Amino acid sequence: MNYTEWPFIEAQRIKERLDRLGKTNVVAQTGYGPSGLPHIGTFGEVARTSFVLKALEIIAPEIDRHLIAFSDDMDGLREAPKNIPNRDMVIEHLGKPLTSVPDPFGEEKSFAHNMNRKLQEFLNSFGFEYEFASSTEKYSAGAFNDGLKRVMNNNQKIIELFTKTISEDKRAAWSPFFPVCENCGKIYSTRVTNHDTENYKVSYVCDSSLEGKYTACGHTGEVSIFDGTLKLGWKVDWALRWFSLGVDYEMHGEDLMESGRLSKKLVRVIGGKPPELFKYELFLDEDGKKISKKIGNGVSIDQWLSYGPVDSLLYFMYIKPQQTKKMGLPLLPKIIDQYLELVAKYDGETVDSPVTFITRLSKGAHAVAMGDDKAVNYSMIYNLVLALNETDPAIVREYLLKYQPKIAENMEYFNQLIAEVLKYYKEVYLARKVDEEPSRDYDEAILAFCEELEKLKNAGDKPEADVIQNMSFRAAKERDINMKQWFKTLYLVFLKQSSGPKIGSFVVLLGLDKSIERLKTHLGKAPAK
Repeated sequence: MNYTEWPFIEAQRIKERLDRLGKTNVVAQTGYGPSGLPHIGTFGEVARTSFVLKALEIIAPEIDRHLIAFSDDMDGLREAPKNIPNRDMVIEHLGKPLTSVPDPFGEEKSFAHNMNRKLQEFLNSFGFEYEFASSTEKYSAGAFNDGLKRVMNNNQKIIELFTKTISEDKRAAWSPFFPVCENCGKIYSTRVTNHDTENYKVSYVCDSSLEGKYTACGHTGEVSIFDGTLKLGWKVDWALRWFSLGVDYEMHGEDLMESGRLSKKLVRVIGGKPPELFKYELFLDEDGKKISKKIGNGVSIDQWLSYGPVDSLLYFMYIKPQQTKKMGLPLLPKIIDQYLELVAKYDGETVDSPVTFITRLSKGAHAVAMGDDKAVNYSMIYNLVLALNETDPAIVREYLLKYQPKIAENMEYFNQLIAEVLKYYKEVYLARKVDEEPSRDYDEAILAFCEELEKLKNAGDKPEADVIQNMSFRAAKERDINMKQWFKTLYLVFLKQSSGPKIGSFVVLLGLDKSIERLKTHLGKAPAK
């Protein structure tokens, strides 16, 4: 079968690679920097790699699949996060490998051990299948020794390749090796002064400071390159991992394109095969600005999972990974609805669909197709809460069940969705709320619309969305009212915001009694002077 979705295209690339190499198993890798908590980028990289491995399972089930979640925990701590306890204590250890920095939370052996535990808890909570790997443990256990030996054997070639990419003033002092100072324990304050290629040792002096953030102790020493006494600079380290772990596939952000090109050259120098790489684009916030943890724009993973279901987050990671996408709290309802709309059309069988991947990966209740055109989505629940000004989930649920009884078949999911909408309403909408009063210029049309709804109610007819929509159109058209301004006014009357769903569908959801009451409340208010 010819699958066209991007995970299948990537899976086919992997299969072709394995065929060329005569391999029957694939090793994929994702990277994590444990200087901070797992974030939405960490999630995205693991989720997208998992999509590809799921696709590979479908097209070639005979291939063994292996995902390594690699923690760069031997990297030096460059700065202390501002949101941790005992920050002053951590600052005293700047420059040391993260596994040598005390845990400010007092829970684990080191700062990195705490972050690594949180990473694994984080990934486990989503049901991802992976093997955790620690840089410190791999170096110390000798897992990288063969690769390190090859780096030393090709030291001059590597220096020539790498130094072409850096400024001239840094070239003379550059070395692929970063010893851990035997005296002060820091890693980025050491400068290699000699490479002993015969005995696989380096001499160093601890005399440099990273951007003036910490002091060097002045110690001089000589260490073997093996068993965790040092690590490689990151681009060479990336190549070392590919070689030592046999990595076949890895994703990276657009910001690492140049690094990827260089590391591919470096891994060839030490006798390895570069993996298949996949570049994904970075996220933008709702204003089109690059997402930054320091600024705090965009959406954190905690926020998304507070206000929306995990399958919607998986969907966002799935769609068009090689295009920049906006994400922000105001955009969440629309993103969630895009996924629910996709589910509504899903036949339950099509393999080449995002829904297939998402339901296989996400834990807990899933959105499922109802086989009905009266779909209940996030925005509908949100608009109902706005109109009712109601935060009792039982009352919201009662309205939804009256509108679409079929949601009872998947009540666990909709109970969760209601709770998330209410949390979004309280914490996002109310915090940003700016009241805008509806125009009184269209009160005559609003009265006519209200009277039509009362006739419908008195006749005892079942309210139909199309009929009510036509009533709203007629009330404006007969009075030659601009339709855009008319519906903006109706939305302000019903929802206290200038946009919303189709009025006909919304009146059916809200009910005739409540809708008529809302229109009469508006008409009964004295016009603003």
